[in-house]
Amino acid sequence: MNLTQELAQEIVERTMNVLGKNINIMDYNGIIIGSGNKERINTFHEGAAKVLETGEKLIVTEEEAKALRGVKTGINLPIKFNNRIIGVVGITGNLSEVESYGEIVKNLVELMLSHNFLQKEIELENKAIENFYQQLIGNDINNREQLYDRAKLFNIDNTLYRKVMVIQISPFDNMKINSEIENFNMLFNLDNTRDIFFIRGTSLVFIKSLKKKELKEQSSIIEKIARVILDRFESIFNSVAIGIGQTIQELDKLYLSYEGAKHALKVGEKIYRSEEKIYFIDHLGYDYFIPYLKENYAEYYLDMFSLDVREVFEDTDTGIILEGMMENDLNISKTAEALFMHRNTLLYRIEKIKGLTGLDPKKAKDLFTLLLAYHLYLYNK
Repeated sequence: MNLTQELAQEIVERTMNVLGKNINIMDYNGIIIGSGNKERINTFHEGAAKVLETGEKLIVTEEEAKALRGVKTGINLPIKFNNRIIGVVGITGNLSEVESYGEIVKNLVELMLSHNFLQKEIELENKAIENFYQQLIGNDINNREQLYDRAKLFNIDNTLYRKVMVIQISPFDNMKINSEIENFNMLFNLDNTRDIFFIRGTSLVFIKSLKKKELKEQSSIIEKIARVILDRFESIFNSVAIGIGQTIQELDKLYLSYEGAKHALKVGEKIYRSEEKIYFIDHLGYDYFIPYLKENYAEYYLDMFSLDVREVFEDTDTGIILEGMMENDLNISKTAEALFMHRNTLLYRIEKIKGLTGLDPKKAKDLFTLLLAYHLYLYNK
């Protein structure tokens, strides 16, 4: 490990806050690279050069300070990392004051260096794991054997099931989102070999692992987590929506869950009511196929009706009634209750839709035909 000027100055300032004395840190060439007296930075410290040469601490009296270049009264000690001298720490002041805690300061500086080194190692490992997941969801690893070798290297359990969430946020702010990632890591106590948040392009991705015994309750588990994420981000950003992909066990197929989450988000935002912000790929049903229909085919379908059905769908109550009938299995009483509508009012509205379109929403086949047309209208408008 090499001492940088930025790291040396950070250690100096943190140590001085505790000690209340001026601290200097010199590099392996005896140059001051961190100091409470910033005018001394980048100057040569002859006392440090002697410490580097002998490997022993150096106590500098007032008389000796006059004879040495760039040196003041105090004590200078070698900084060691992995049993190798990488620099010198000097404490300026009266010998009677500084000599007694010279070793304490040296140990403190070495401890800070070790912490900094460990932190960087952790950051590098976390970045490597993130890059691996980025490649997985991008389907960028062609060699299956290499993929599982890397998973083993990172201690990623390939027997777990996984779901991918894609969180769409507007306006997208990297700094705020990274801060929230740290909060979620603590809130959910995440282990990034199992569950991980990361930014991909202008979206936030969350990969959630599931054990086999959790599969029966996975919808509930995933929705609870998604709700926590949604509520938190909605308190910060203007617009938030979440797409959730299918459950995948094989790591080399994880990209399918990512693509599914994006697909659910794309379809959900266009077709479902505005208050819905969490879209599951496995809840789409026949809507899954709508993006794959060419726009001209969708237009042909809408033109099959005896009138311009688009004008019928411009009345938002029509769509609400059709959705309500579907959700309540064509039960008039339950639909009226769900829509806070009198039963007779609902029957009147249904007859009006029948009169305009020639299709009866009380019949399953006709309702499906109308709903498909309505969803095509929403998706393509």
